Amino acid sequence: MTAVQVETWDDCEGEMSMEEGHGPSWEAFINHLAEDSFEGKSLLDFGCNRGGFLRALYKRKPFAKALGVDIALDSVQDAEARKGNIPAEYKHNDALADYKGAFDFAFSHEVVYLIPDLKAHAQEIYDALKPGGVYYVAIGEYTDNPLWERWYKTVSEFSPVAPQNYSLQDMAEAFGESGFDVSVRRLVCDGFLPYDYTDKKYLLSPMELVQFMTEYMMLFRLEKRA
Repeated sequence: MTAVQVETWDDCEGEMSMEEGHGPSWEAFINHLAEDSFEGKSLLDFGCNRGGFLRALYKRKPFAKALGVDIALDSVQDAEARKGNIPAEYKHNDALADYKGAFDFAFSHEVVYLIPDLKAHAQEIYDALKPGGVYYVAIGEYTDNPLWERWYKTVSEFSPVAPQNYSLQDMAEAFGESGFDVSVRRLVCDGFLPYDYTDKKYLLSPMELVQFMTEYMMLFRLEKRA
């Protein structure tokens, strides 16, 4: 799949804020992974933004090497500049076509709902994984989420990529039909959750925040059939 190429996703301040806001769900994501270790493994972060997820993962579960891809060129450049000593490189999405059967594991966090062709994406990840490889997909933006109808309008106003109205069933079917065994669970964020009471776009009350982070976030584990 050839992604739309854009110079930037959002302003730098907005992206940094988004990265900070994703911290609790990244930690929950890592806590929920079935694997105890990624020692010696090759990883893909699809929709890497500014590289925060791979940096967080490496602190908890070091890996041999990783590739992060994103459609936003400034995000890729910033991720590369901020990677420190982790064994990762960051490229535009289009580079993924050169990595056939290269990865043991792939990850995406709050990305799939922006992909216009879900089956093409499933095939793209299938081709990038080794036999038996696993794709973890964290997602909160889907039609089964009662907050999504309102959020869809908000995302549509600022996103350079149009959001899609996928259900959880749509995602399960797309990946299942593309050669993955599908399993799923809630992604439950524990502990205290930072709440921005000035945000009038998404979470309009502390209750909505807690419900979203403990009930509506979902985590798919998609294992490529050998």
